[in-house]
Amino acid sequence: MSATFDVILPTAIDGVPPRTEPVSLALDAPPPSGPFGPYVLPEKLATAVNVALALNQPLLVTGEPGCGKTSLAWAVAAQLGTEVLEFHTKSTSVARDLFYTFDSLRRFHDASTKDATARDAAHYVEYQALGKAIRSDRTCVVLVDEIDKAPRDFPNDLLNEIDRKQFTVPEVVPPVTFCQKAKHFVLVTSNSERRLPVPFLRRCVYVHIPFPDDAMLRRIIDLHAADWPLSQGFVDLAVQRFLALREVEGLAKRPSTGELVAWVRVLGRMGIPEDQLRTLPAGRLPALEALIKTVDDLQLLRSADGA
Repeated sequence: MSATFDVILPTAIDGVPPRTEPVSLALDAPPPSGPFGPYVLPEKLATAVNVALALNQPLLVTGEPGCGKTSLAWAVAAQLGTEVLEFHTKSTSVARDLFYTFDSLRRFHDASTKDATARDAAHYVEYQALGKAIRSDRTCVVLVDEIDKAPRDFPNDLLNEIDRKQFTVPEVVPPVTFCQKAKHFVLVTSNSERRLPVPFLRRCVYVHIPFPDDAMLRRIIDLHAADWPLSQGFVDLAVQRFLALREVEGLAKRPSTGELVAWVRVLGRMGIPEDQLRTLPAGRLPALEALIKTVDDLQLLRSADGA
């Protein structure tokens, strides 16, 4: 089913953002609830999504862990009114895994036991995220998470499929080829642990999610901790202490936006008073376990406090 809807809109700051030109996609799935809750979508990020939609290219998103790269998929899916198909990249992933997997061992077992099922290889094909999307007649959001974890050949081996928006299953006799039926949004995330090949980059729209400033962090907390009666002064102080923690020299892992949200929610649940949050040294902050994730970083903070 083809439906027309507005392009992805940034989160409103004052009122509703102005309407823009519509985009036509195949669509008839209900909006998902999403596992990450509300999402603050800045204008620059919304623009990058719309460029990717307009060009029908994957959107490659980088940024430090916990900045909202993965959850962007559900924010886009909510506006498109569709589902997210997930592929979580591993160090053993090959390009075929993004489209389908073939259980050759099970087929061999069935053949050895004279099971008639083994005669048809199609019984042993399981379609994965992008394969499901290409075979579907409705728009999907496809998440290829942490592509930099994969071997270097992984993104290069996707070039033909990205260009043609089709894939072939050669294990089936005769081989079957599936061509894209609807327009999809493909989100590729990377933590920049590995440099991606230039031919792959050329086929993507790119955006980097910078670390939010204090105003953006407060907005994020307001959305995600709305069920706790936190004063604005408390939220401002929590953001201030969090940003000061991130500036401590020598931290192996600086706390992320997602960890800030978790920390503030825990503080609200514990009923921590504002005075305590203001006066305690960094190494003695309540629920520090939500922010600091290595023993070396914890010792660094406590030694800096003279503890």
